[in-house]
Amino acid sequence: MIVLFSIVTCQSSQTRTEEFSNSKVADQEADLLWEQKCAACHGLDGTPNESVTPKPRKLSGFGLKMGFFFGGNKMREGIFKTIRDGKNQTMPSFKDELSEDQIRALVKRIERL
Repeated sequence: MIVLFSIVTCQSSQTRTEEFSNSKVADQEADLLWEQKCAACHGLDGTPNESVTPKPRKLSGFGLKMGFFFGGNKMREGIFKTIRDGKNQTMPSFKDELSEDQIRALVKRIERL
């Protein structure tokens, strides 16, 4: 039973990783999306604009946290959902503006910060 659970868990985790790795959106398009949709609040390099209130999350260096400290895929999925659905009244939803592939590309872009 434990072996079966481990196999299913590993396969599920691998599938989620592949979803983010196999995004059909090129890095250059993700960079452009970042500039158009995210940089006004989160900054070009992931450092929030000082004039924005409430202050957005600092995302520079976030890729290290995603991969090593927080288990990677759970963090990626959380960021994906935040971009898609928004959060509270401060982070807008982009589900009507961006495709799922574009959102995945932005998650990968955040990892590169």
